[in-house]
Amino acid sequence: MDKKRENKIQDYMDKNPEFVKTIICTTIRALLNMTVEVILLWKKENPNACEADCISQCNLQMATSTVESILSLSKGIHWGQHQTILIDTNAFASLVRSLYERAFIYRNIFITTDNIEERNLLLYIWEIRGLNNRLNLKNVPEQFNANQENDRQEVFKLRKRLYELVEKMDTTKNSREQILNAINKNTAQIKGFRFIKEDGKIIKFDNISLEESTKHFFDDSSMRDCYTYLSLTSHPSYLGLLQFGIRYKDRNDENELIYIYLSLTYHLLSEMALDFCKATTNAKKFYDKLYPLTERYINNHVQQ
Repeated sequence: MDKKRENKIQDYMDKNPEFVKTIICTTIRALLNMTVEVILLWKKENPNACEADCISQCNLQMATSTVESILSLSKGIHWGQHQTILIDTNAFASLVRSLYERAFIYRNIFITTDNIEERNLLLYIWEIRGLNNRLNLKNVPEQFNANQENDRQEVFKLRKRLYELVEKMDTTKNSREQILNAINKNTAQIKGFRFIKEDGKIIKFDNISLEESTKHFFDDSSMRDCYTYLSLTSHPSYLGLLQFGIRYKDRNDENELIYIYLSLTYHLLSEMALDFCKATTNAKKFYDKLYPLTERYINNHVQQ
């Protein structure tokens, strides 16, 4: 597309935010509906799926629920009894941030790993850190003590499996210590991990914080600060408060909704739906159903 035509379209979009919002919401809705149908069909066809595939499906199902909430919130809210419609960008930032975290962790475990052993290693570490959320609770009511004990036993079993996995991996002494450190940490902090290899041998096991994760998720370098932006908008930061005042004074909340939150939502749902097809047993056949409804298809075909 030539620059003159692109600028003309952008000018029209800027002057007609409600029209653009309707288009993008309709586009997200079409992908969302098809994704839900794919989930239901996959579940029906795979009643005895393994744990990893069930987690994969459940992750996508939770993502679709978040997207439903985002679409509902995009209609705007009334402030008390006043008739003015406002866009609650703080709530949007929290929802889209959560959706991004889910998309990144899923891709880190299911897509970036080279084999089943690496996938299971990251999957079990993720499970342990999830269970640690409950194990690290203090002053737990007596009736929940049994739950904590069950969680403790499950973590013990997962660590045993992980130790056996690590024994079979081709690693250096240093990278093995890094992996074991991640396994044995009693933290609930969610992170990504990266296997760095040399001639097939794991020479380093890197942590990837959520703040740094955008470098590994987005191809477009201009998107690298999006997680920080979502965080400062959803957290009670001073800058977030300043932006809140400016946003409603200038009434640019609709444009922020369209070009940040809805655009990111469409991108993330597109990637998650296609990742599910790539990583889940018996799901590859659904790729062709979902792909024409995704952002990737638009970028590869429509905009040319």
